[in-house]
Amino acid sequence: MDVTQLLEEARREFDAGHGKSAARLLTEAAYGTRDTALEAEIRSLALRGRDGAGRFGKGRWDEIIRITELRQAGHAKTEAA
Repeated sequence: MDVTQLLEEARREFDAGHGKSAARLLTEAAYGTRDTALEAEIRSLALRGRDGAGRFGKGRWDEIIRITELRQAGHAKTEAA
């Protein structure tokens, strides 16, 4: 599956209320992309997931957010050089 397919599948899982599955797919997508637009979409979905997560479920969403923020920082550093 490519990153756009992972993102679409994660959206479907998220909309169906399957947060754990959506987070797993988004984590895979976050690691698999270098596209800043896709990273922004992934981060947006992760923020939505984190807002709706329970006390113990926030960590999986935080990991996705962390990955996308690190990638975005790397892009900014590359563009500045």
